[in-house]
Amino acid sequence: MSSAPSDSRSTAPDGTRLAGRDLLVRVLARMDRELPWFQVLPVARRSAIESIISSLIEAFVSYCSHPDPSAVPRVFGQAPAELVRSISLEQTLQLIRSSVVAVEESLVGPDAAAYREASLDFSRQLAFEAAEIYAVSRASSGLWDPRLEQLAIDAVLSGRGLSTMADRLIAVGWRGGGPTAVIVAAPGEEVDEDKLRRVVWNAGADALAGVRNGHFVLVLSLPITPDRHASVTGGDIDAHSEADALGHLDSVASGVAQNVLTKTAVLGDVVPELGDAAPSAQAAMFGARVVHTWLQAPTIVHANELLPERALNGDADARTTLTQRILVPLEDGASEWLETVAIYLDNGRSIEGCARVLDVHANTIRYRLARVSETLGFDVTLPRNAFVVQCALRLAR
Repeated sequence: MSSAPSDSRSTAPDGTRLAGRDLLVRVLARMDRELPWFQVLPVARRSAIESIISSLIEAFVSYCSHPDPSAVPRVFGQAPAELVRSISLEQTLQLIRSSVVAVEESLVGPDAAAYREASLDFSRQLAFEAAEIYAVSRASSGLWDPRLEQLAIDAVLSGRGLSTMADRLIAVGWRGGGPTAVIVAAPGEEVDEDKLRRVVWNAGADALAGVRNGHFVLVLSLPITPDRHASVTGGDIDAHSEADALGHLDSVASGVAQNVLTKTAVLGDVVPELGDAAPSAQAAMFGARVVHTWLQAPTIVHANELLPERALNGDADARTTLTQRILVPLEDGASEWLETVAIYLDNGRSIEGCARVLDVHANTIRYRLARVSETLGFDVTLPRNAFVVQCALRLAR
């Protein structure tokens, strides 16, 4: 039974007393003293392990009160992801041993020796449970050698060997490979990877995560759908199904950025499959380098919302995309659109000033700007949008 909040000890039915509220402190002190790897765990992962230890202590106290080898409380089933991603199986067994020994030392009472005997059954069953959790998690949660994960991220960012890498990931249990998005966080972002992976997994996706050039890089990918598999074997793809999958992943990516990341993050375009992710990843990386220059940027910024900043920072693809998205529609429109927009922007977004230069009525300028906005898909009179258009015009010249 677990200790009551108002008492520092729990009492078994025969009077044997079990330290309660201060027991976790004793266990953690022992682990800090005896296990060097525990001392250097990152704060977020240490917190997850401490939660598991707390559950272990509660289960141990309960078991000692009513020993039953056939009904040992489950401890690790609550958070296997945090466990297997933080420490090895060997370290988990060390954790069990240190915790059980610390609890045994706190036993006081006439039958303390008997409870120490019961602890042998408890720790043995707990070791079996830990081994089972590691086996199941590695088979079903897409875990692999961390070096493979880092190589996979490099392949996504460079585009080299990505198809082969995707096959290797799937072979070791990764369940992604379908619609994929890449998020790159601003420098200095500290990420609770355990929480992040749990959020991604619960959303039906899988993740690759690592740090590159000071930026936290997250690759999100959905499983390959039957429709996508059919396309590989010569079948047709349901356009609605693919659109739904891409939309779902975009929603997952935005949710991860808002719920897990603390700084502004840049999201690349969602692509149909992992093998197509390199251009999107490179755009997101370029965007993350310059997103700090947009002082009022939202929490999650799409890479194409940073085309001006990326182009000014030397991203050739952003320069090409920006000019094509702005200049081509304007040149294809009415002959006076391009001149009107250019003069409007050069005159500080003054409709009256633009009208004087062109010697037309102000309402004519308003009408032309409305048509331009309709064609481009955004209001060119808003400050941020005006900046985008002005950068495109300058680059085109």
